[in-house]
Amino acid sequence: MGTLERDLSLDDLLTRMRSGDREAAAIFMSHYGDRVRRRISGKLSAGMRRLFDSQEIMSTVTRRLDRCVLGGELAAAGPEQLWELVFRIAQNSVIDKGRIYRRLRQTEGPHQAFASQLRMRLQEAEEQGPPDAGELELDAMFRSLDDPLDREILAGWLRGLSFEAMAQETGLKLDTVRRHFLRIKRRLREVLIQEPMHGAAE
Repeated sequence: MGTLERDLSLDDLLTRMRSGDREAAAIFMSHYGDRVRRRISGKLSAGMRRLFDSQEIMSTVTRRLDRCVLGGELAAAGPEQLWELVFRIAQNSVIDKGRIYRRLRQTEGPHQAFASQLRMRLQEAEEQGPPDAGELELDAMFRSLDDPLDREILAGWLRGLSFEAMAQETGLKLDTVRRHFLRIKRRLREVLIQEPMHGAAE
């Protein structure tokens, strides 16, 4: 067995990850990512696959696994338990996406008006378009944000994360997250007054 094959052995990677080796976690996700991606993709509806492709969720899984390894919280005793942990992280990531519409309905405080605008836009799309028009509309909102970090922050907010949690998840300062969100609101409000986005060119 070559050096590379030994480095990619699940047992070896798991031992390294349990000791806090973040590089081992990165190697695991790089080498075994296709298996994780297939599992994630199988759990997504067609509409959700368009809205949140499996690569975005893979990035979330990678960050959460890295955080688990960094914090010394990887309790898997063997490869089987490691797979259970990774798939549970992936499943939770998918479930988070399904909370978007409820998040928009329940938002209160200074961002309630913004959430109402988004919700009304999605409702109008669903009433006037095909069955998946709402998801396509939301997808277009994400595509209207040029900065990947803006898209990540919007996704976090739609999942119900606080600004504090998003700062921790992205590694940004709290004030920076708030500035990004204000920019997101301005951009989406500009887009909302235009023609329906689901008919826009890719």
